[in-house]
Amino acid sequence: MTVASGSAPVLALIGDRYHNVDYIRVNFNRLFGQLGLAYEYTTNYEWFVEEGPTTKLLEGKKLLIFGRDALVFPDGYVGPGSPGGLETALMNTPPRGPARTWVTEGFAAAVERFVRAGGSLFSWHNNLSVSNYSGAYRGITGGAYDGHPPERPWKVEVVNRDHPITQDVEDFMVTDEQHFPIYDRAPGDLLLRGANIDGLTFDTDSGAAKAVTVSATAWAHSYGEGRVVVSAVGHNLDALWKPDYWNFQKNAVRWLLREI
Repeated sequence: MTVASGSAPVLALIGDRYHNVDYIRVNFNRLFGQLGLAYEYTTNYEWFVEEGPTTKLLEGKKLLIFGRDALVFPDGYVGPGSPGGLETALMNTPPRGPARTWVTEGFAAAVERFVRAGGSLFSWHNNLSVSNYSGAYRGITGGAYDGHPPERPWKVEVVNRDHPITQDVEDFMVTDEQHFPIYDRAPGDLLLRGANIDGLTFDTDSGAAKAVTVSATAWAHSYGEGRVVVSAVGHNLDALWKPDYWNFQKNAVRWLLREI
């Protein structure tokens, strides 16, 4: 799509190697349809690499949603996960290029300026990966990606029931990736935590946490004049459309847009 600056209050950058753009688009089509809001989306991370173009894209916007990670694979890849045996065997020259990042500090500077001046940021599902490549972006989000086990059942618990975002949100079970991010914010900013009630553990990628079962799942805070929500739920539509998480998403967008 072509983004027309100022034509909709919400702009989303979505989709990456591990997250098909279609399920994310279906979620946001339903979400913004119910909220009666216009939004625009793109998969073109290239538009956000430099500070100037990112600033231009954000003109007239109220809310920026990032629903992708920091990695790109310019030499290609096979399949959404690990290199596929059957697919690779059928190819004369299977793509095996290394990953690189599209993230720059220029991009982060543009986002920081946008939020500090009163815009809002929704860091969605796996987006904290970007914080691993930009200290400035980590400063905005208040956390960084640190790995997750495969999809499996776990419980999402509401830890702050007084926040506008958690109104009409109760604890719920989900089968999803339980992300175990590094959480930089104050305890009072945490809204949701994940708990593997089956006792299944995880060692984080950085090695900072071993055999953990409980994770910081979602939080919200102010940044300058702007607002930020981070939530790690969302690797599939079943997780996204759990009734309580659906309420969370709607409330989060309304809070970010200062409607509640």
